[in-house]
Amino acid sequence: WKNLKAITSYKTPSPSTEANQQLAEDLNEFYCSLYSRSLKMTFFVRKVFSKQKIRKAKGPNGVSPACLKAGAVQISSIFTLIFKRSLELYEVPSCFKRSTIIPVPKKPKITGLNDYRPIALTSVVMKSFERLVLAYFKDITGPLLDPLQFAYE
Repeated sequence: WKNLKAITSYKTPSPSTEANQQLAEDLNEFYCSLYSRSLKMTFFVRKVFSKQKIRKAKGPNGVSPACLKAGAVQISSIFTLIFKRSLELYEVPSCFKRSTIIPVPKKPKITGLNDYRPIALTSVVMKSFERLVLAYFKDITGPLLDPLQFAYE
């Protein structure tokens, strides 16, 4: 049997979890906490996607707010993984950073280039990601902010 085990790389099974009840409980608690955190984040991504204003312009990547809103249930788990990975790497994907500058007239009668206001159209997905990060930081820093601070509400 010794030679057969060596040839087949057969290993004796690891001790059962009954032998180490505390290890089983610790592993269960750990994996359950990961699962619930992931579900919670997916819920928030879905919520942000579902609240998109469908009349807003689509970003440079061609993804419209209506598309995110319509597919929020189906795509929220995928974007949750992308957002989590982006936070883990401290890096935003380059496709989220692109913007298109649109010149919008300030006045009805245009007399020169100064009569245009540059408006940057950014990715709707990136704006959603920013909302999620902002909500996270507001929860943490809320008690520290001056009550007269009105920006970013």
